[in-house]
Amino acid sequence: MKIEIVDYRGDLKREVWIFTLLVGYGRQCIYIDSYSFQTKLSTRHKSWKRQTQWDRLEHRTNNLDSPFLPDEIVASMREKMQEYVATLPIVK
Repeated sequence: MKIEIVDYRGDLKREVWIFTLLVGYGRQCIYIDSYSFQTKLSTRHKSWKRQTQWDRLEHRTNNLDSPFLPDEIVASMREKMQEYVATLPIVK
């Protein structure tokens, strides 16, 4: 399961974190899958351009050693995770 958190910094900048929840085989973890800082030229433009990126598995494209993880992003991710888990059906 993937959770995407987008933190907009005005109209032209944003930071995107993607988290993955892994459950199974006696292991339960939340990984940061990727982080990117994106900009666009003006509000008329629709596409975002990656300025800085970090991927957990694709190290060739990284131009950042380790992403900074603010407390408000962690809190937002945990809140989205709880909302998702609350919607899951209980199977007998």
